[in-house]
Amino acid sequence: MEGLGMAYTRAKVVEEISATADRVFGEIGAFNNLPVIMAGTITRSTLDKKGVVRTLRIKGMKGSLDETLLKYDTAARVQIYTITADPNDLAPFNDYTSTVKVKPITSRRSAVEWTSRFVPKKGKTKAECIEFAEGIYRLGIQGTRDVLGVKK
Repeated sequence: MEGLGMAYTRAKVVEEISATADRVFGEIGAFNNLPVIMAGTITRSTLDKKGVVRTLRIKGMKGSLDETLLKYDTAARVQIYTITADPNDLAPFNDYTSTVKVKPITSRRSAVEWTSRFVPKKGKTKAECIEFAEGIYRLGIQGTRDVLGVKK
């Protein structure tokens, strides 16, 4: 495993959505829902028979990316997943694990916290990898707003 003995790089996006935490997690927390909340970017997501490994197809990229669900807790509104194939051909990093949390702020507003830790691939800077990861998280959060029909 490439990350052993190395310091991880971390990425984090926290944004608010004008919807209940349950509605938000219902979209962003659904493990096979990326083609819905990232329409036009994630073109396909298929689950294995157990529903814990998703294979993603990304627009304009050859190949696929497999991710494994490590934890899914609807009561706590938490999802933790990892990129299964290390090394992978599509992301600029290896040894990647990500957490999506949704917390209520009020009865009609919630906060999404999408974080990750990873090891940049050789030749990739920490800044490039953070920008890549945070761009994906912002896209997913905005896509969740769009699906829910809310502006912010």
